[in-house]
Amino acid sequence: MNKKAIAILGAIFLLIVGTLGFLIYSKYSGSKTPAPAPAAVNNNATSTDTSQPTPTNTASSTPQTQNNSSNIVQLTSDQVVSPALFFNGTGISYFDHQGNLYQATLQNNNGQLQLTSKKQLDIPLKPGMTKILWPSKGNDFIAQFTDASGKNTWSYFNSNSGSYTNLPSQVESVDWMPTGDKVMYVWLDNNKAALSLGNPDTSKHQTLGAMWEIDDQIHVSPNGSQVLYFETQNTSANNFINSVSSDGKTWKGLVKNGQNFGSLWSPDGQKFLFGKKDPSTQNYQLWVYNLNSGEIKNLGLFTTVDKAVWDKDSNVIYAAVPTSGIIGDNSLTVDSFYKMDTSTLDKKQYTSSGASIDGRDLFLNSTSDKLFFRNAQDGGLYYLDLTQ
Repeated sequence: MNKKAIAILGAIFLLIVGTLGFLIYSKYSGSKTPAPAPAAVNNNATSTDTSQPTPTNTASSTPQTQNNSSNIVQLTSDQVVSPALFFNGTGISYFDHQGNLYQATLQNNNGQLQLTSKKQLDIPLKPGMTKILWPSKGNDFIAQFTDASGKNTWSYFNSNSGSYTNLPSQVESVDWMPTGDKVMYVWLDNNKAALSLGNPDTSKHQTLGAMWEIDDQIHVSPNGSQVLYFETQNTSANNFINSVSSDGKTWKGLVKNGQNFGSLWSPDGQKFLFGKKDPSTQNYQLWVYNLNSGEIKNLGLFTTVDKAVWDKDSNVIYAAVPTSGIIGDNSLTVDSFYKMDTSTLDKKQYTSSGASIDGRDLFLNSTSDKLFFRNAQDGGLYYLDLTQ
């Protein structure tokens, strides 16, 4: 074989080897995983690695939304006035601000209550109601109206005649007797006040005695034997809470120290809640007075009596306690709910769904496992499920 042929064969061999080498290199270099970039240096790092590893499971790295059912349920979008139970707890009555009266049935739907069979009762309209005084017996009621200055007036509705009767302007405060056919009221005339007992329209009245103050508010005990009263405009260091027997014969001071406002009788009539105002912080705290022992106890809940309710055992209370907002000046607040044993001071806080709740007009159902309230934030009727 001549040299020319050998050179040609050598060139072909080198070409084949080079081609094969290129193909092999391309195959393996294309499938190789690139090296990771160098990690950033942590100048504060210790020997323990506290960096968070990058998730390798894409499903677990996606944020999960927890659908926790709320224990607070909205029952109406209506702006309600003084909602209350009726028919042994099977339904609710309430007004709107135009003076319409509604009744609806409470129905359990898979563990959640709903208002059904809503109907409007045919009664005359009295717009501007701010509160309804419901009696413990009977179908009559007293509507309260409050003007821009804070002055209250009242109108009595007689269910038999289906008509309203405006109470005289001299009535300074009024409350039902437990029989539902009489009222106790403060009569103010010529800057002199007197406690009187009479028919719901103030007819056939009996004067029980003179009162020292002209701005007293009264609350009759559940059994009708006593009446609590206190000044509403007193800004001095001491504002007493006093009592008088329903026959007007026995008058006594009960709470004598501090700025005390409001009262809420226990169902058995042996205790009452009241609010005491701290002169330095201007905040209110709930206190309880025991008529049997004379004991006065601070419950440590920063709220007022209009945001509380007694359970039927006359020992446990439920209260809406503001976490923001000013307590006691009728401005809107954001509340948390508490259950408290007034004897042991044991308490339980109920968490909510995060909605803005300002609890007013609290009341319980007959089994004490649902706490109903008006949410002053939107005026709607809500309930808190106490079993959750």
